[in-house]
Amino acid sequence: MKILQLIIGLGQGGAEQIVLDLVRGLDRSKYQMSVCSILDISGPQGAYVARLRDAGADVCSLGLTRKWQLRRAMTLQRVIGEVQPDILHCHMFHANVLGRWIGHRAGVANILSTVHAAERRCLPWRLWLERRTDPLGTISVCVSQSVLQLHSRRTRIPSERFTVIPNGVDTARFASPSRPSAEVRAELGIAADATVIGSVGRLDVLKGYRYLIAAFARVVGELDNVELVIAGDGPEMSMLKRLARQTGCGKHVHLLGQRADAVDVLHAFDVFVMPSICEGLPLALIEAMAAGVPIVASAVGSVPEVLAAGRLVRPRDPDELAGALLDALENPDPVQTQQSLAHAREHYDVSTMLGGYAGLY
Repeated sequence: MKILQLIIGLGQGGAEQIVLDLVRGLDRSKYQMSVCSILDISGPQGAYVARLRDAGADVCSLGLTRKWQLRRAMTLQRVIGEVQPDILHCHMFHANVLGRWIGHRAGVANILSTVHAAERRCLPWRLWLERRTDPLGTISVCVSQSVLQLHSRRTRIPSERFTVIPNGVDTARFASPSRPSAEVRAELGIAADATVIGSVGRLDVLKGYRYLIAAFARVVGELDNVELVIAGDGPEMSMLKRLARQTGCGKHVHLLGQRADAVDVLHAFDVFVMPSICEGLPLALIEAMAAGVPIVASAVGSVPEVLAAGRLVRPRDPDELAGALLDALENPDPVQTQQSLAHAREHYDVSTMLGGYAGLY
């Protein structure tokens, strides 16, 4: 069976990781995988290209430098003609709309879309495009029940047009670090006996890290020897560095950039925090659960659905976030953390996700 995965770009991100997991994890004797990026992959949008090719996928790009260069986007029809896929599997809004439109024109029999996050912003043109192109596709996958409900309500597309396949991670991989936490902390310039609040994610406005910095400034005023570590890169990096200095906690804030050793970094945390403004089904949250790290997270999107046991707070509220972080550090609950770990293994392992997509294919 030939499957063409269409995605906006192949930079660092959750949807890109899901595509890589599908390429790596599904039986190569049954599925011949090709991956097409809408955006040019010669720069940052090509971070996953080598890994995809190593996993056996053919990788190409439409070469767009902006998402709506329609003349260039039409070359997708040529790619489809070359691949001749049995299934065109699209990921995220721009790829979903383009894939349904061009895929239908090219005569693809089965067009599958994955909705990684429901649109919460007031963008009527997006909702209109979703409604207009949805009949051209076969079915859409939502990564959680809450994403399905919100997406169906916002787009006014009947819920029967969707199915749910939760994202998953290799929970066994995140169970044990390859290095002692003290070694990782020493590498980061953090004392072995320090208290570490940490996060992993893209430094984007929707991830809410500015509110985490503000909350951490309050925590520093209450606790001694406490450090904040954020692993990830993105457009807010410079602003977050500036904000940390302005709030007086800059010397305690460690912005690491992109890391290849996420497992080891997670195990160096005393508590994991996800201060997002909105989320689909965040892989970083599942990874933290699988690592057995206590969690404080914003009660947004699928987070309450996924997090079996942890502390939930309102988004954009530094005071509430600071209070929850202090409570997690001063009153740890090992039973709650073990419940969260067991829940990740049972419901959000990558094998469950792969089985769902294999069945759908």
